[in-house]
Amino acid sequence: MYKKIMVFFGLLCSLTQHASDLRSWLEIKPGYFFFSAQPMHQIYDHGGFQVQASASIPVYDHLDFYGSVGFREAWGHALDSGQSTKIMVIPVDIGLRPVFNFGKRCSYFFAVGPRYFCFDQENNSSYVDSIINSAGIGCFVNTGLNVQLADNFLLGFFGEYSYENKIIDSNTPNVYSGGNIQLGGFVFGMSFGYEF
Repeated sequence: MYKKIMVFFGLLCSLTQHASDLRSWLEIKPGYFFFSAQPMHQIYDHGGFQVQASASIPVYDHLDFYGSVGFREAWGHALDSGQSTKIMVIPVDIGLRPVFNFGKRCSYFFAVGPRYFCFDQENNSSYVDSIINSAGIGCFVNTGLNVQLADNFLLGFFGEYSYENKIIDSNTPNVYSGGNIQLGGFVFGMSFGYEF
């Protein structure tokens, strides 16, 4: 096992000669989101739409500072009553993003860092509050592959996991609160970038 890890690390280090060539990028990243934990995965069983605007700025050879602001929306139904519900989340990420180029036009990246998120849930139910909103701190990790189509434009594919744990309390009398809820999950999508 240790030999495999060392070989992988050696191969990764050998790619540094092809690493990020100090370019700054602005990207728009639409994607499909689905919750990773129950009961959110059951309530919002069709997932939702997420879009992010991100920027990456080189801070060192092969390493970018990464930041993004996003918007996520999903529609679902209450588990027992089938009444409608909608959740909107605004995630704000900062982190570091190593970038490794393969050839002249392809690059692989991954990013990791903390996430601030705020959410607003609207419920059409007599059993829970009609509006629940709050904010919290979580984390994210994403990875992807970008292809530079022209000198200043790129097209990419990415995947992301986010951890957004929050206590959701109900103000409605005689309603049980679920306590800690994982609002994060997985998103897969495309990225459209412009060099600045």
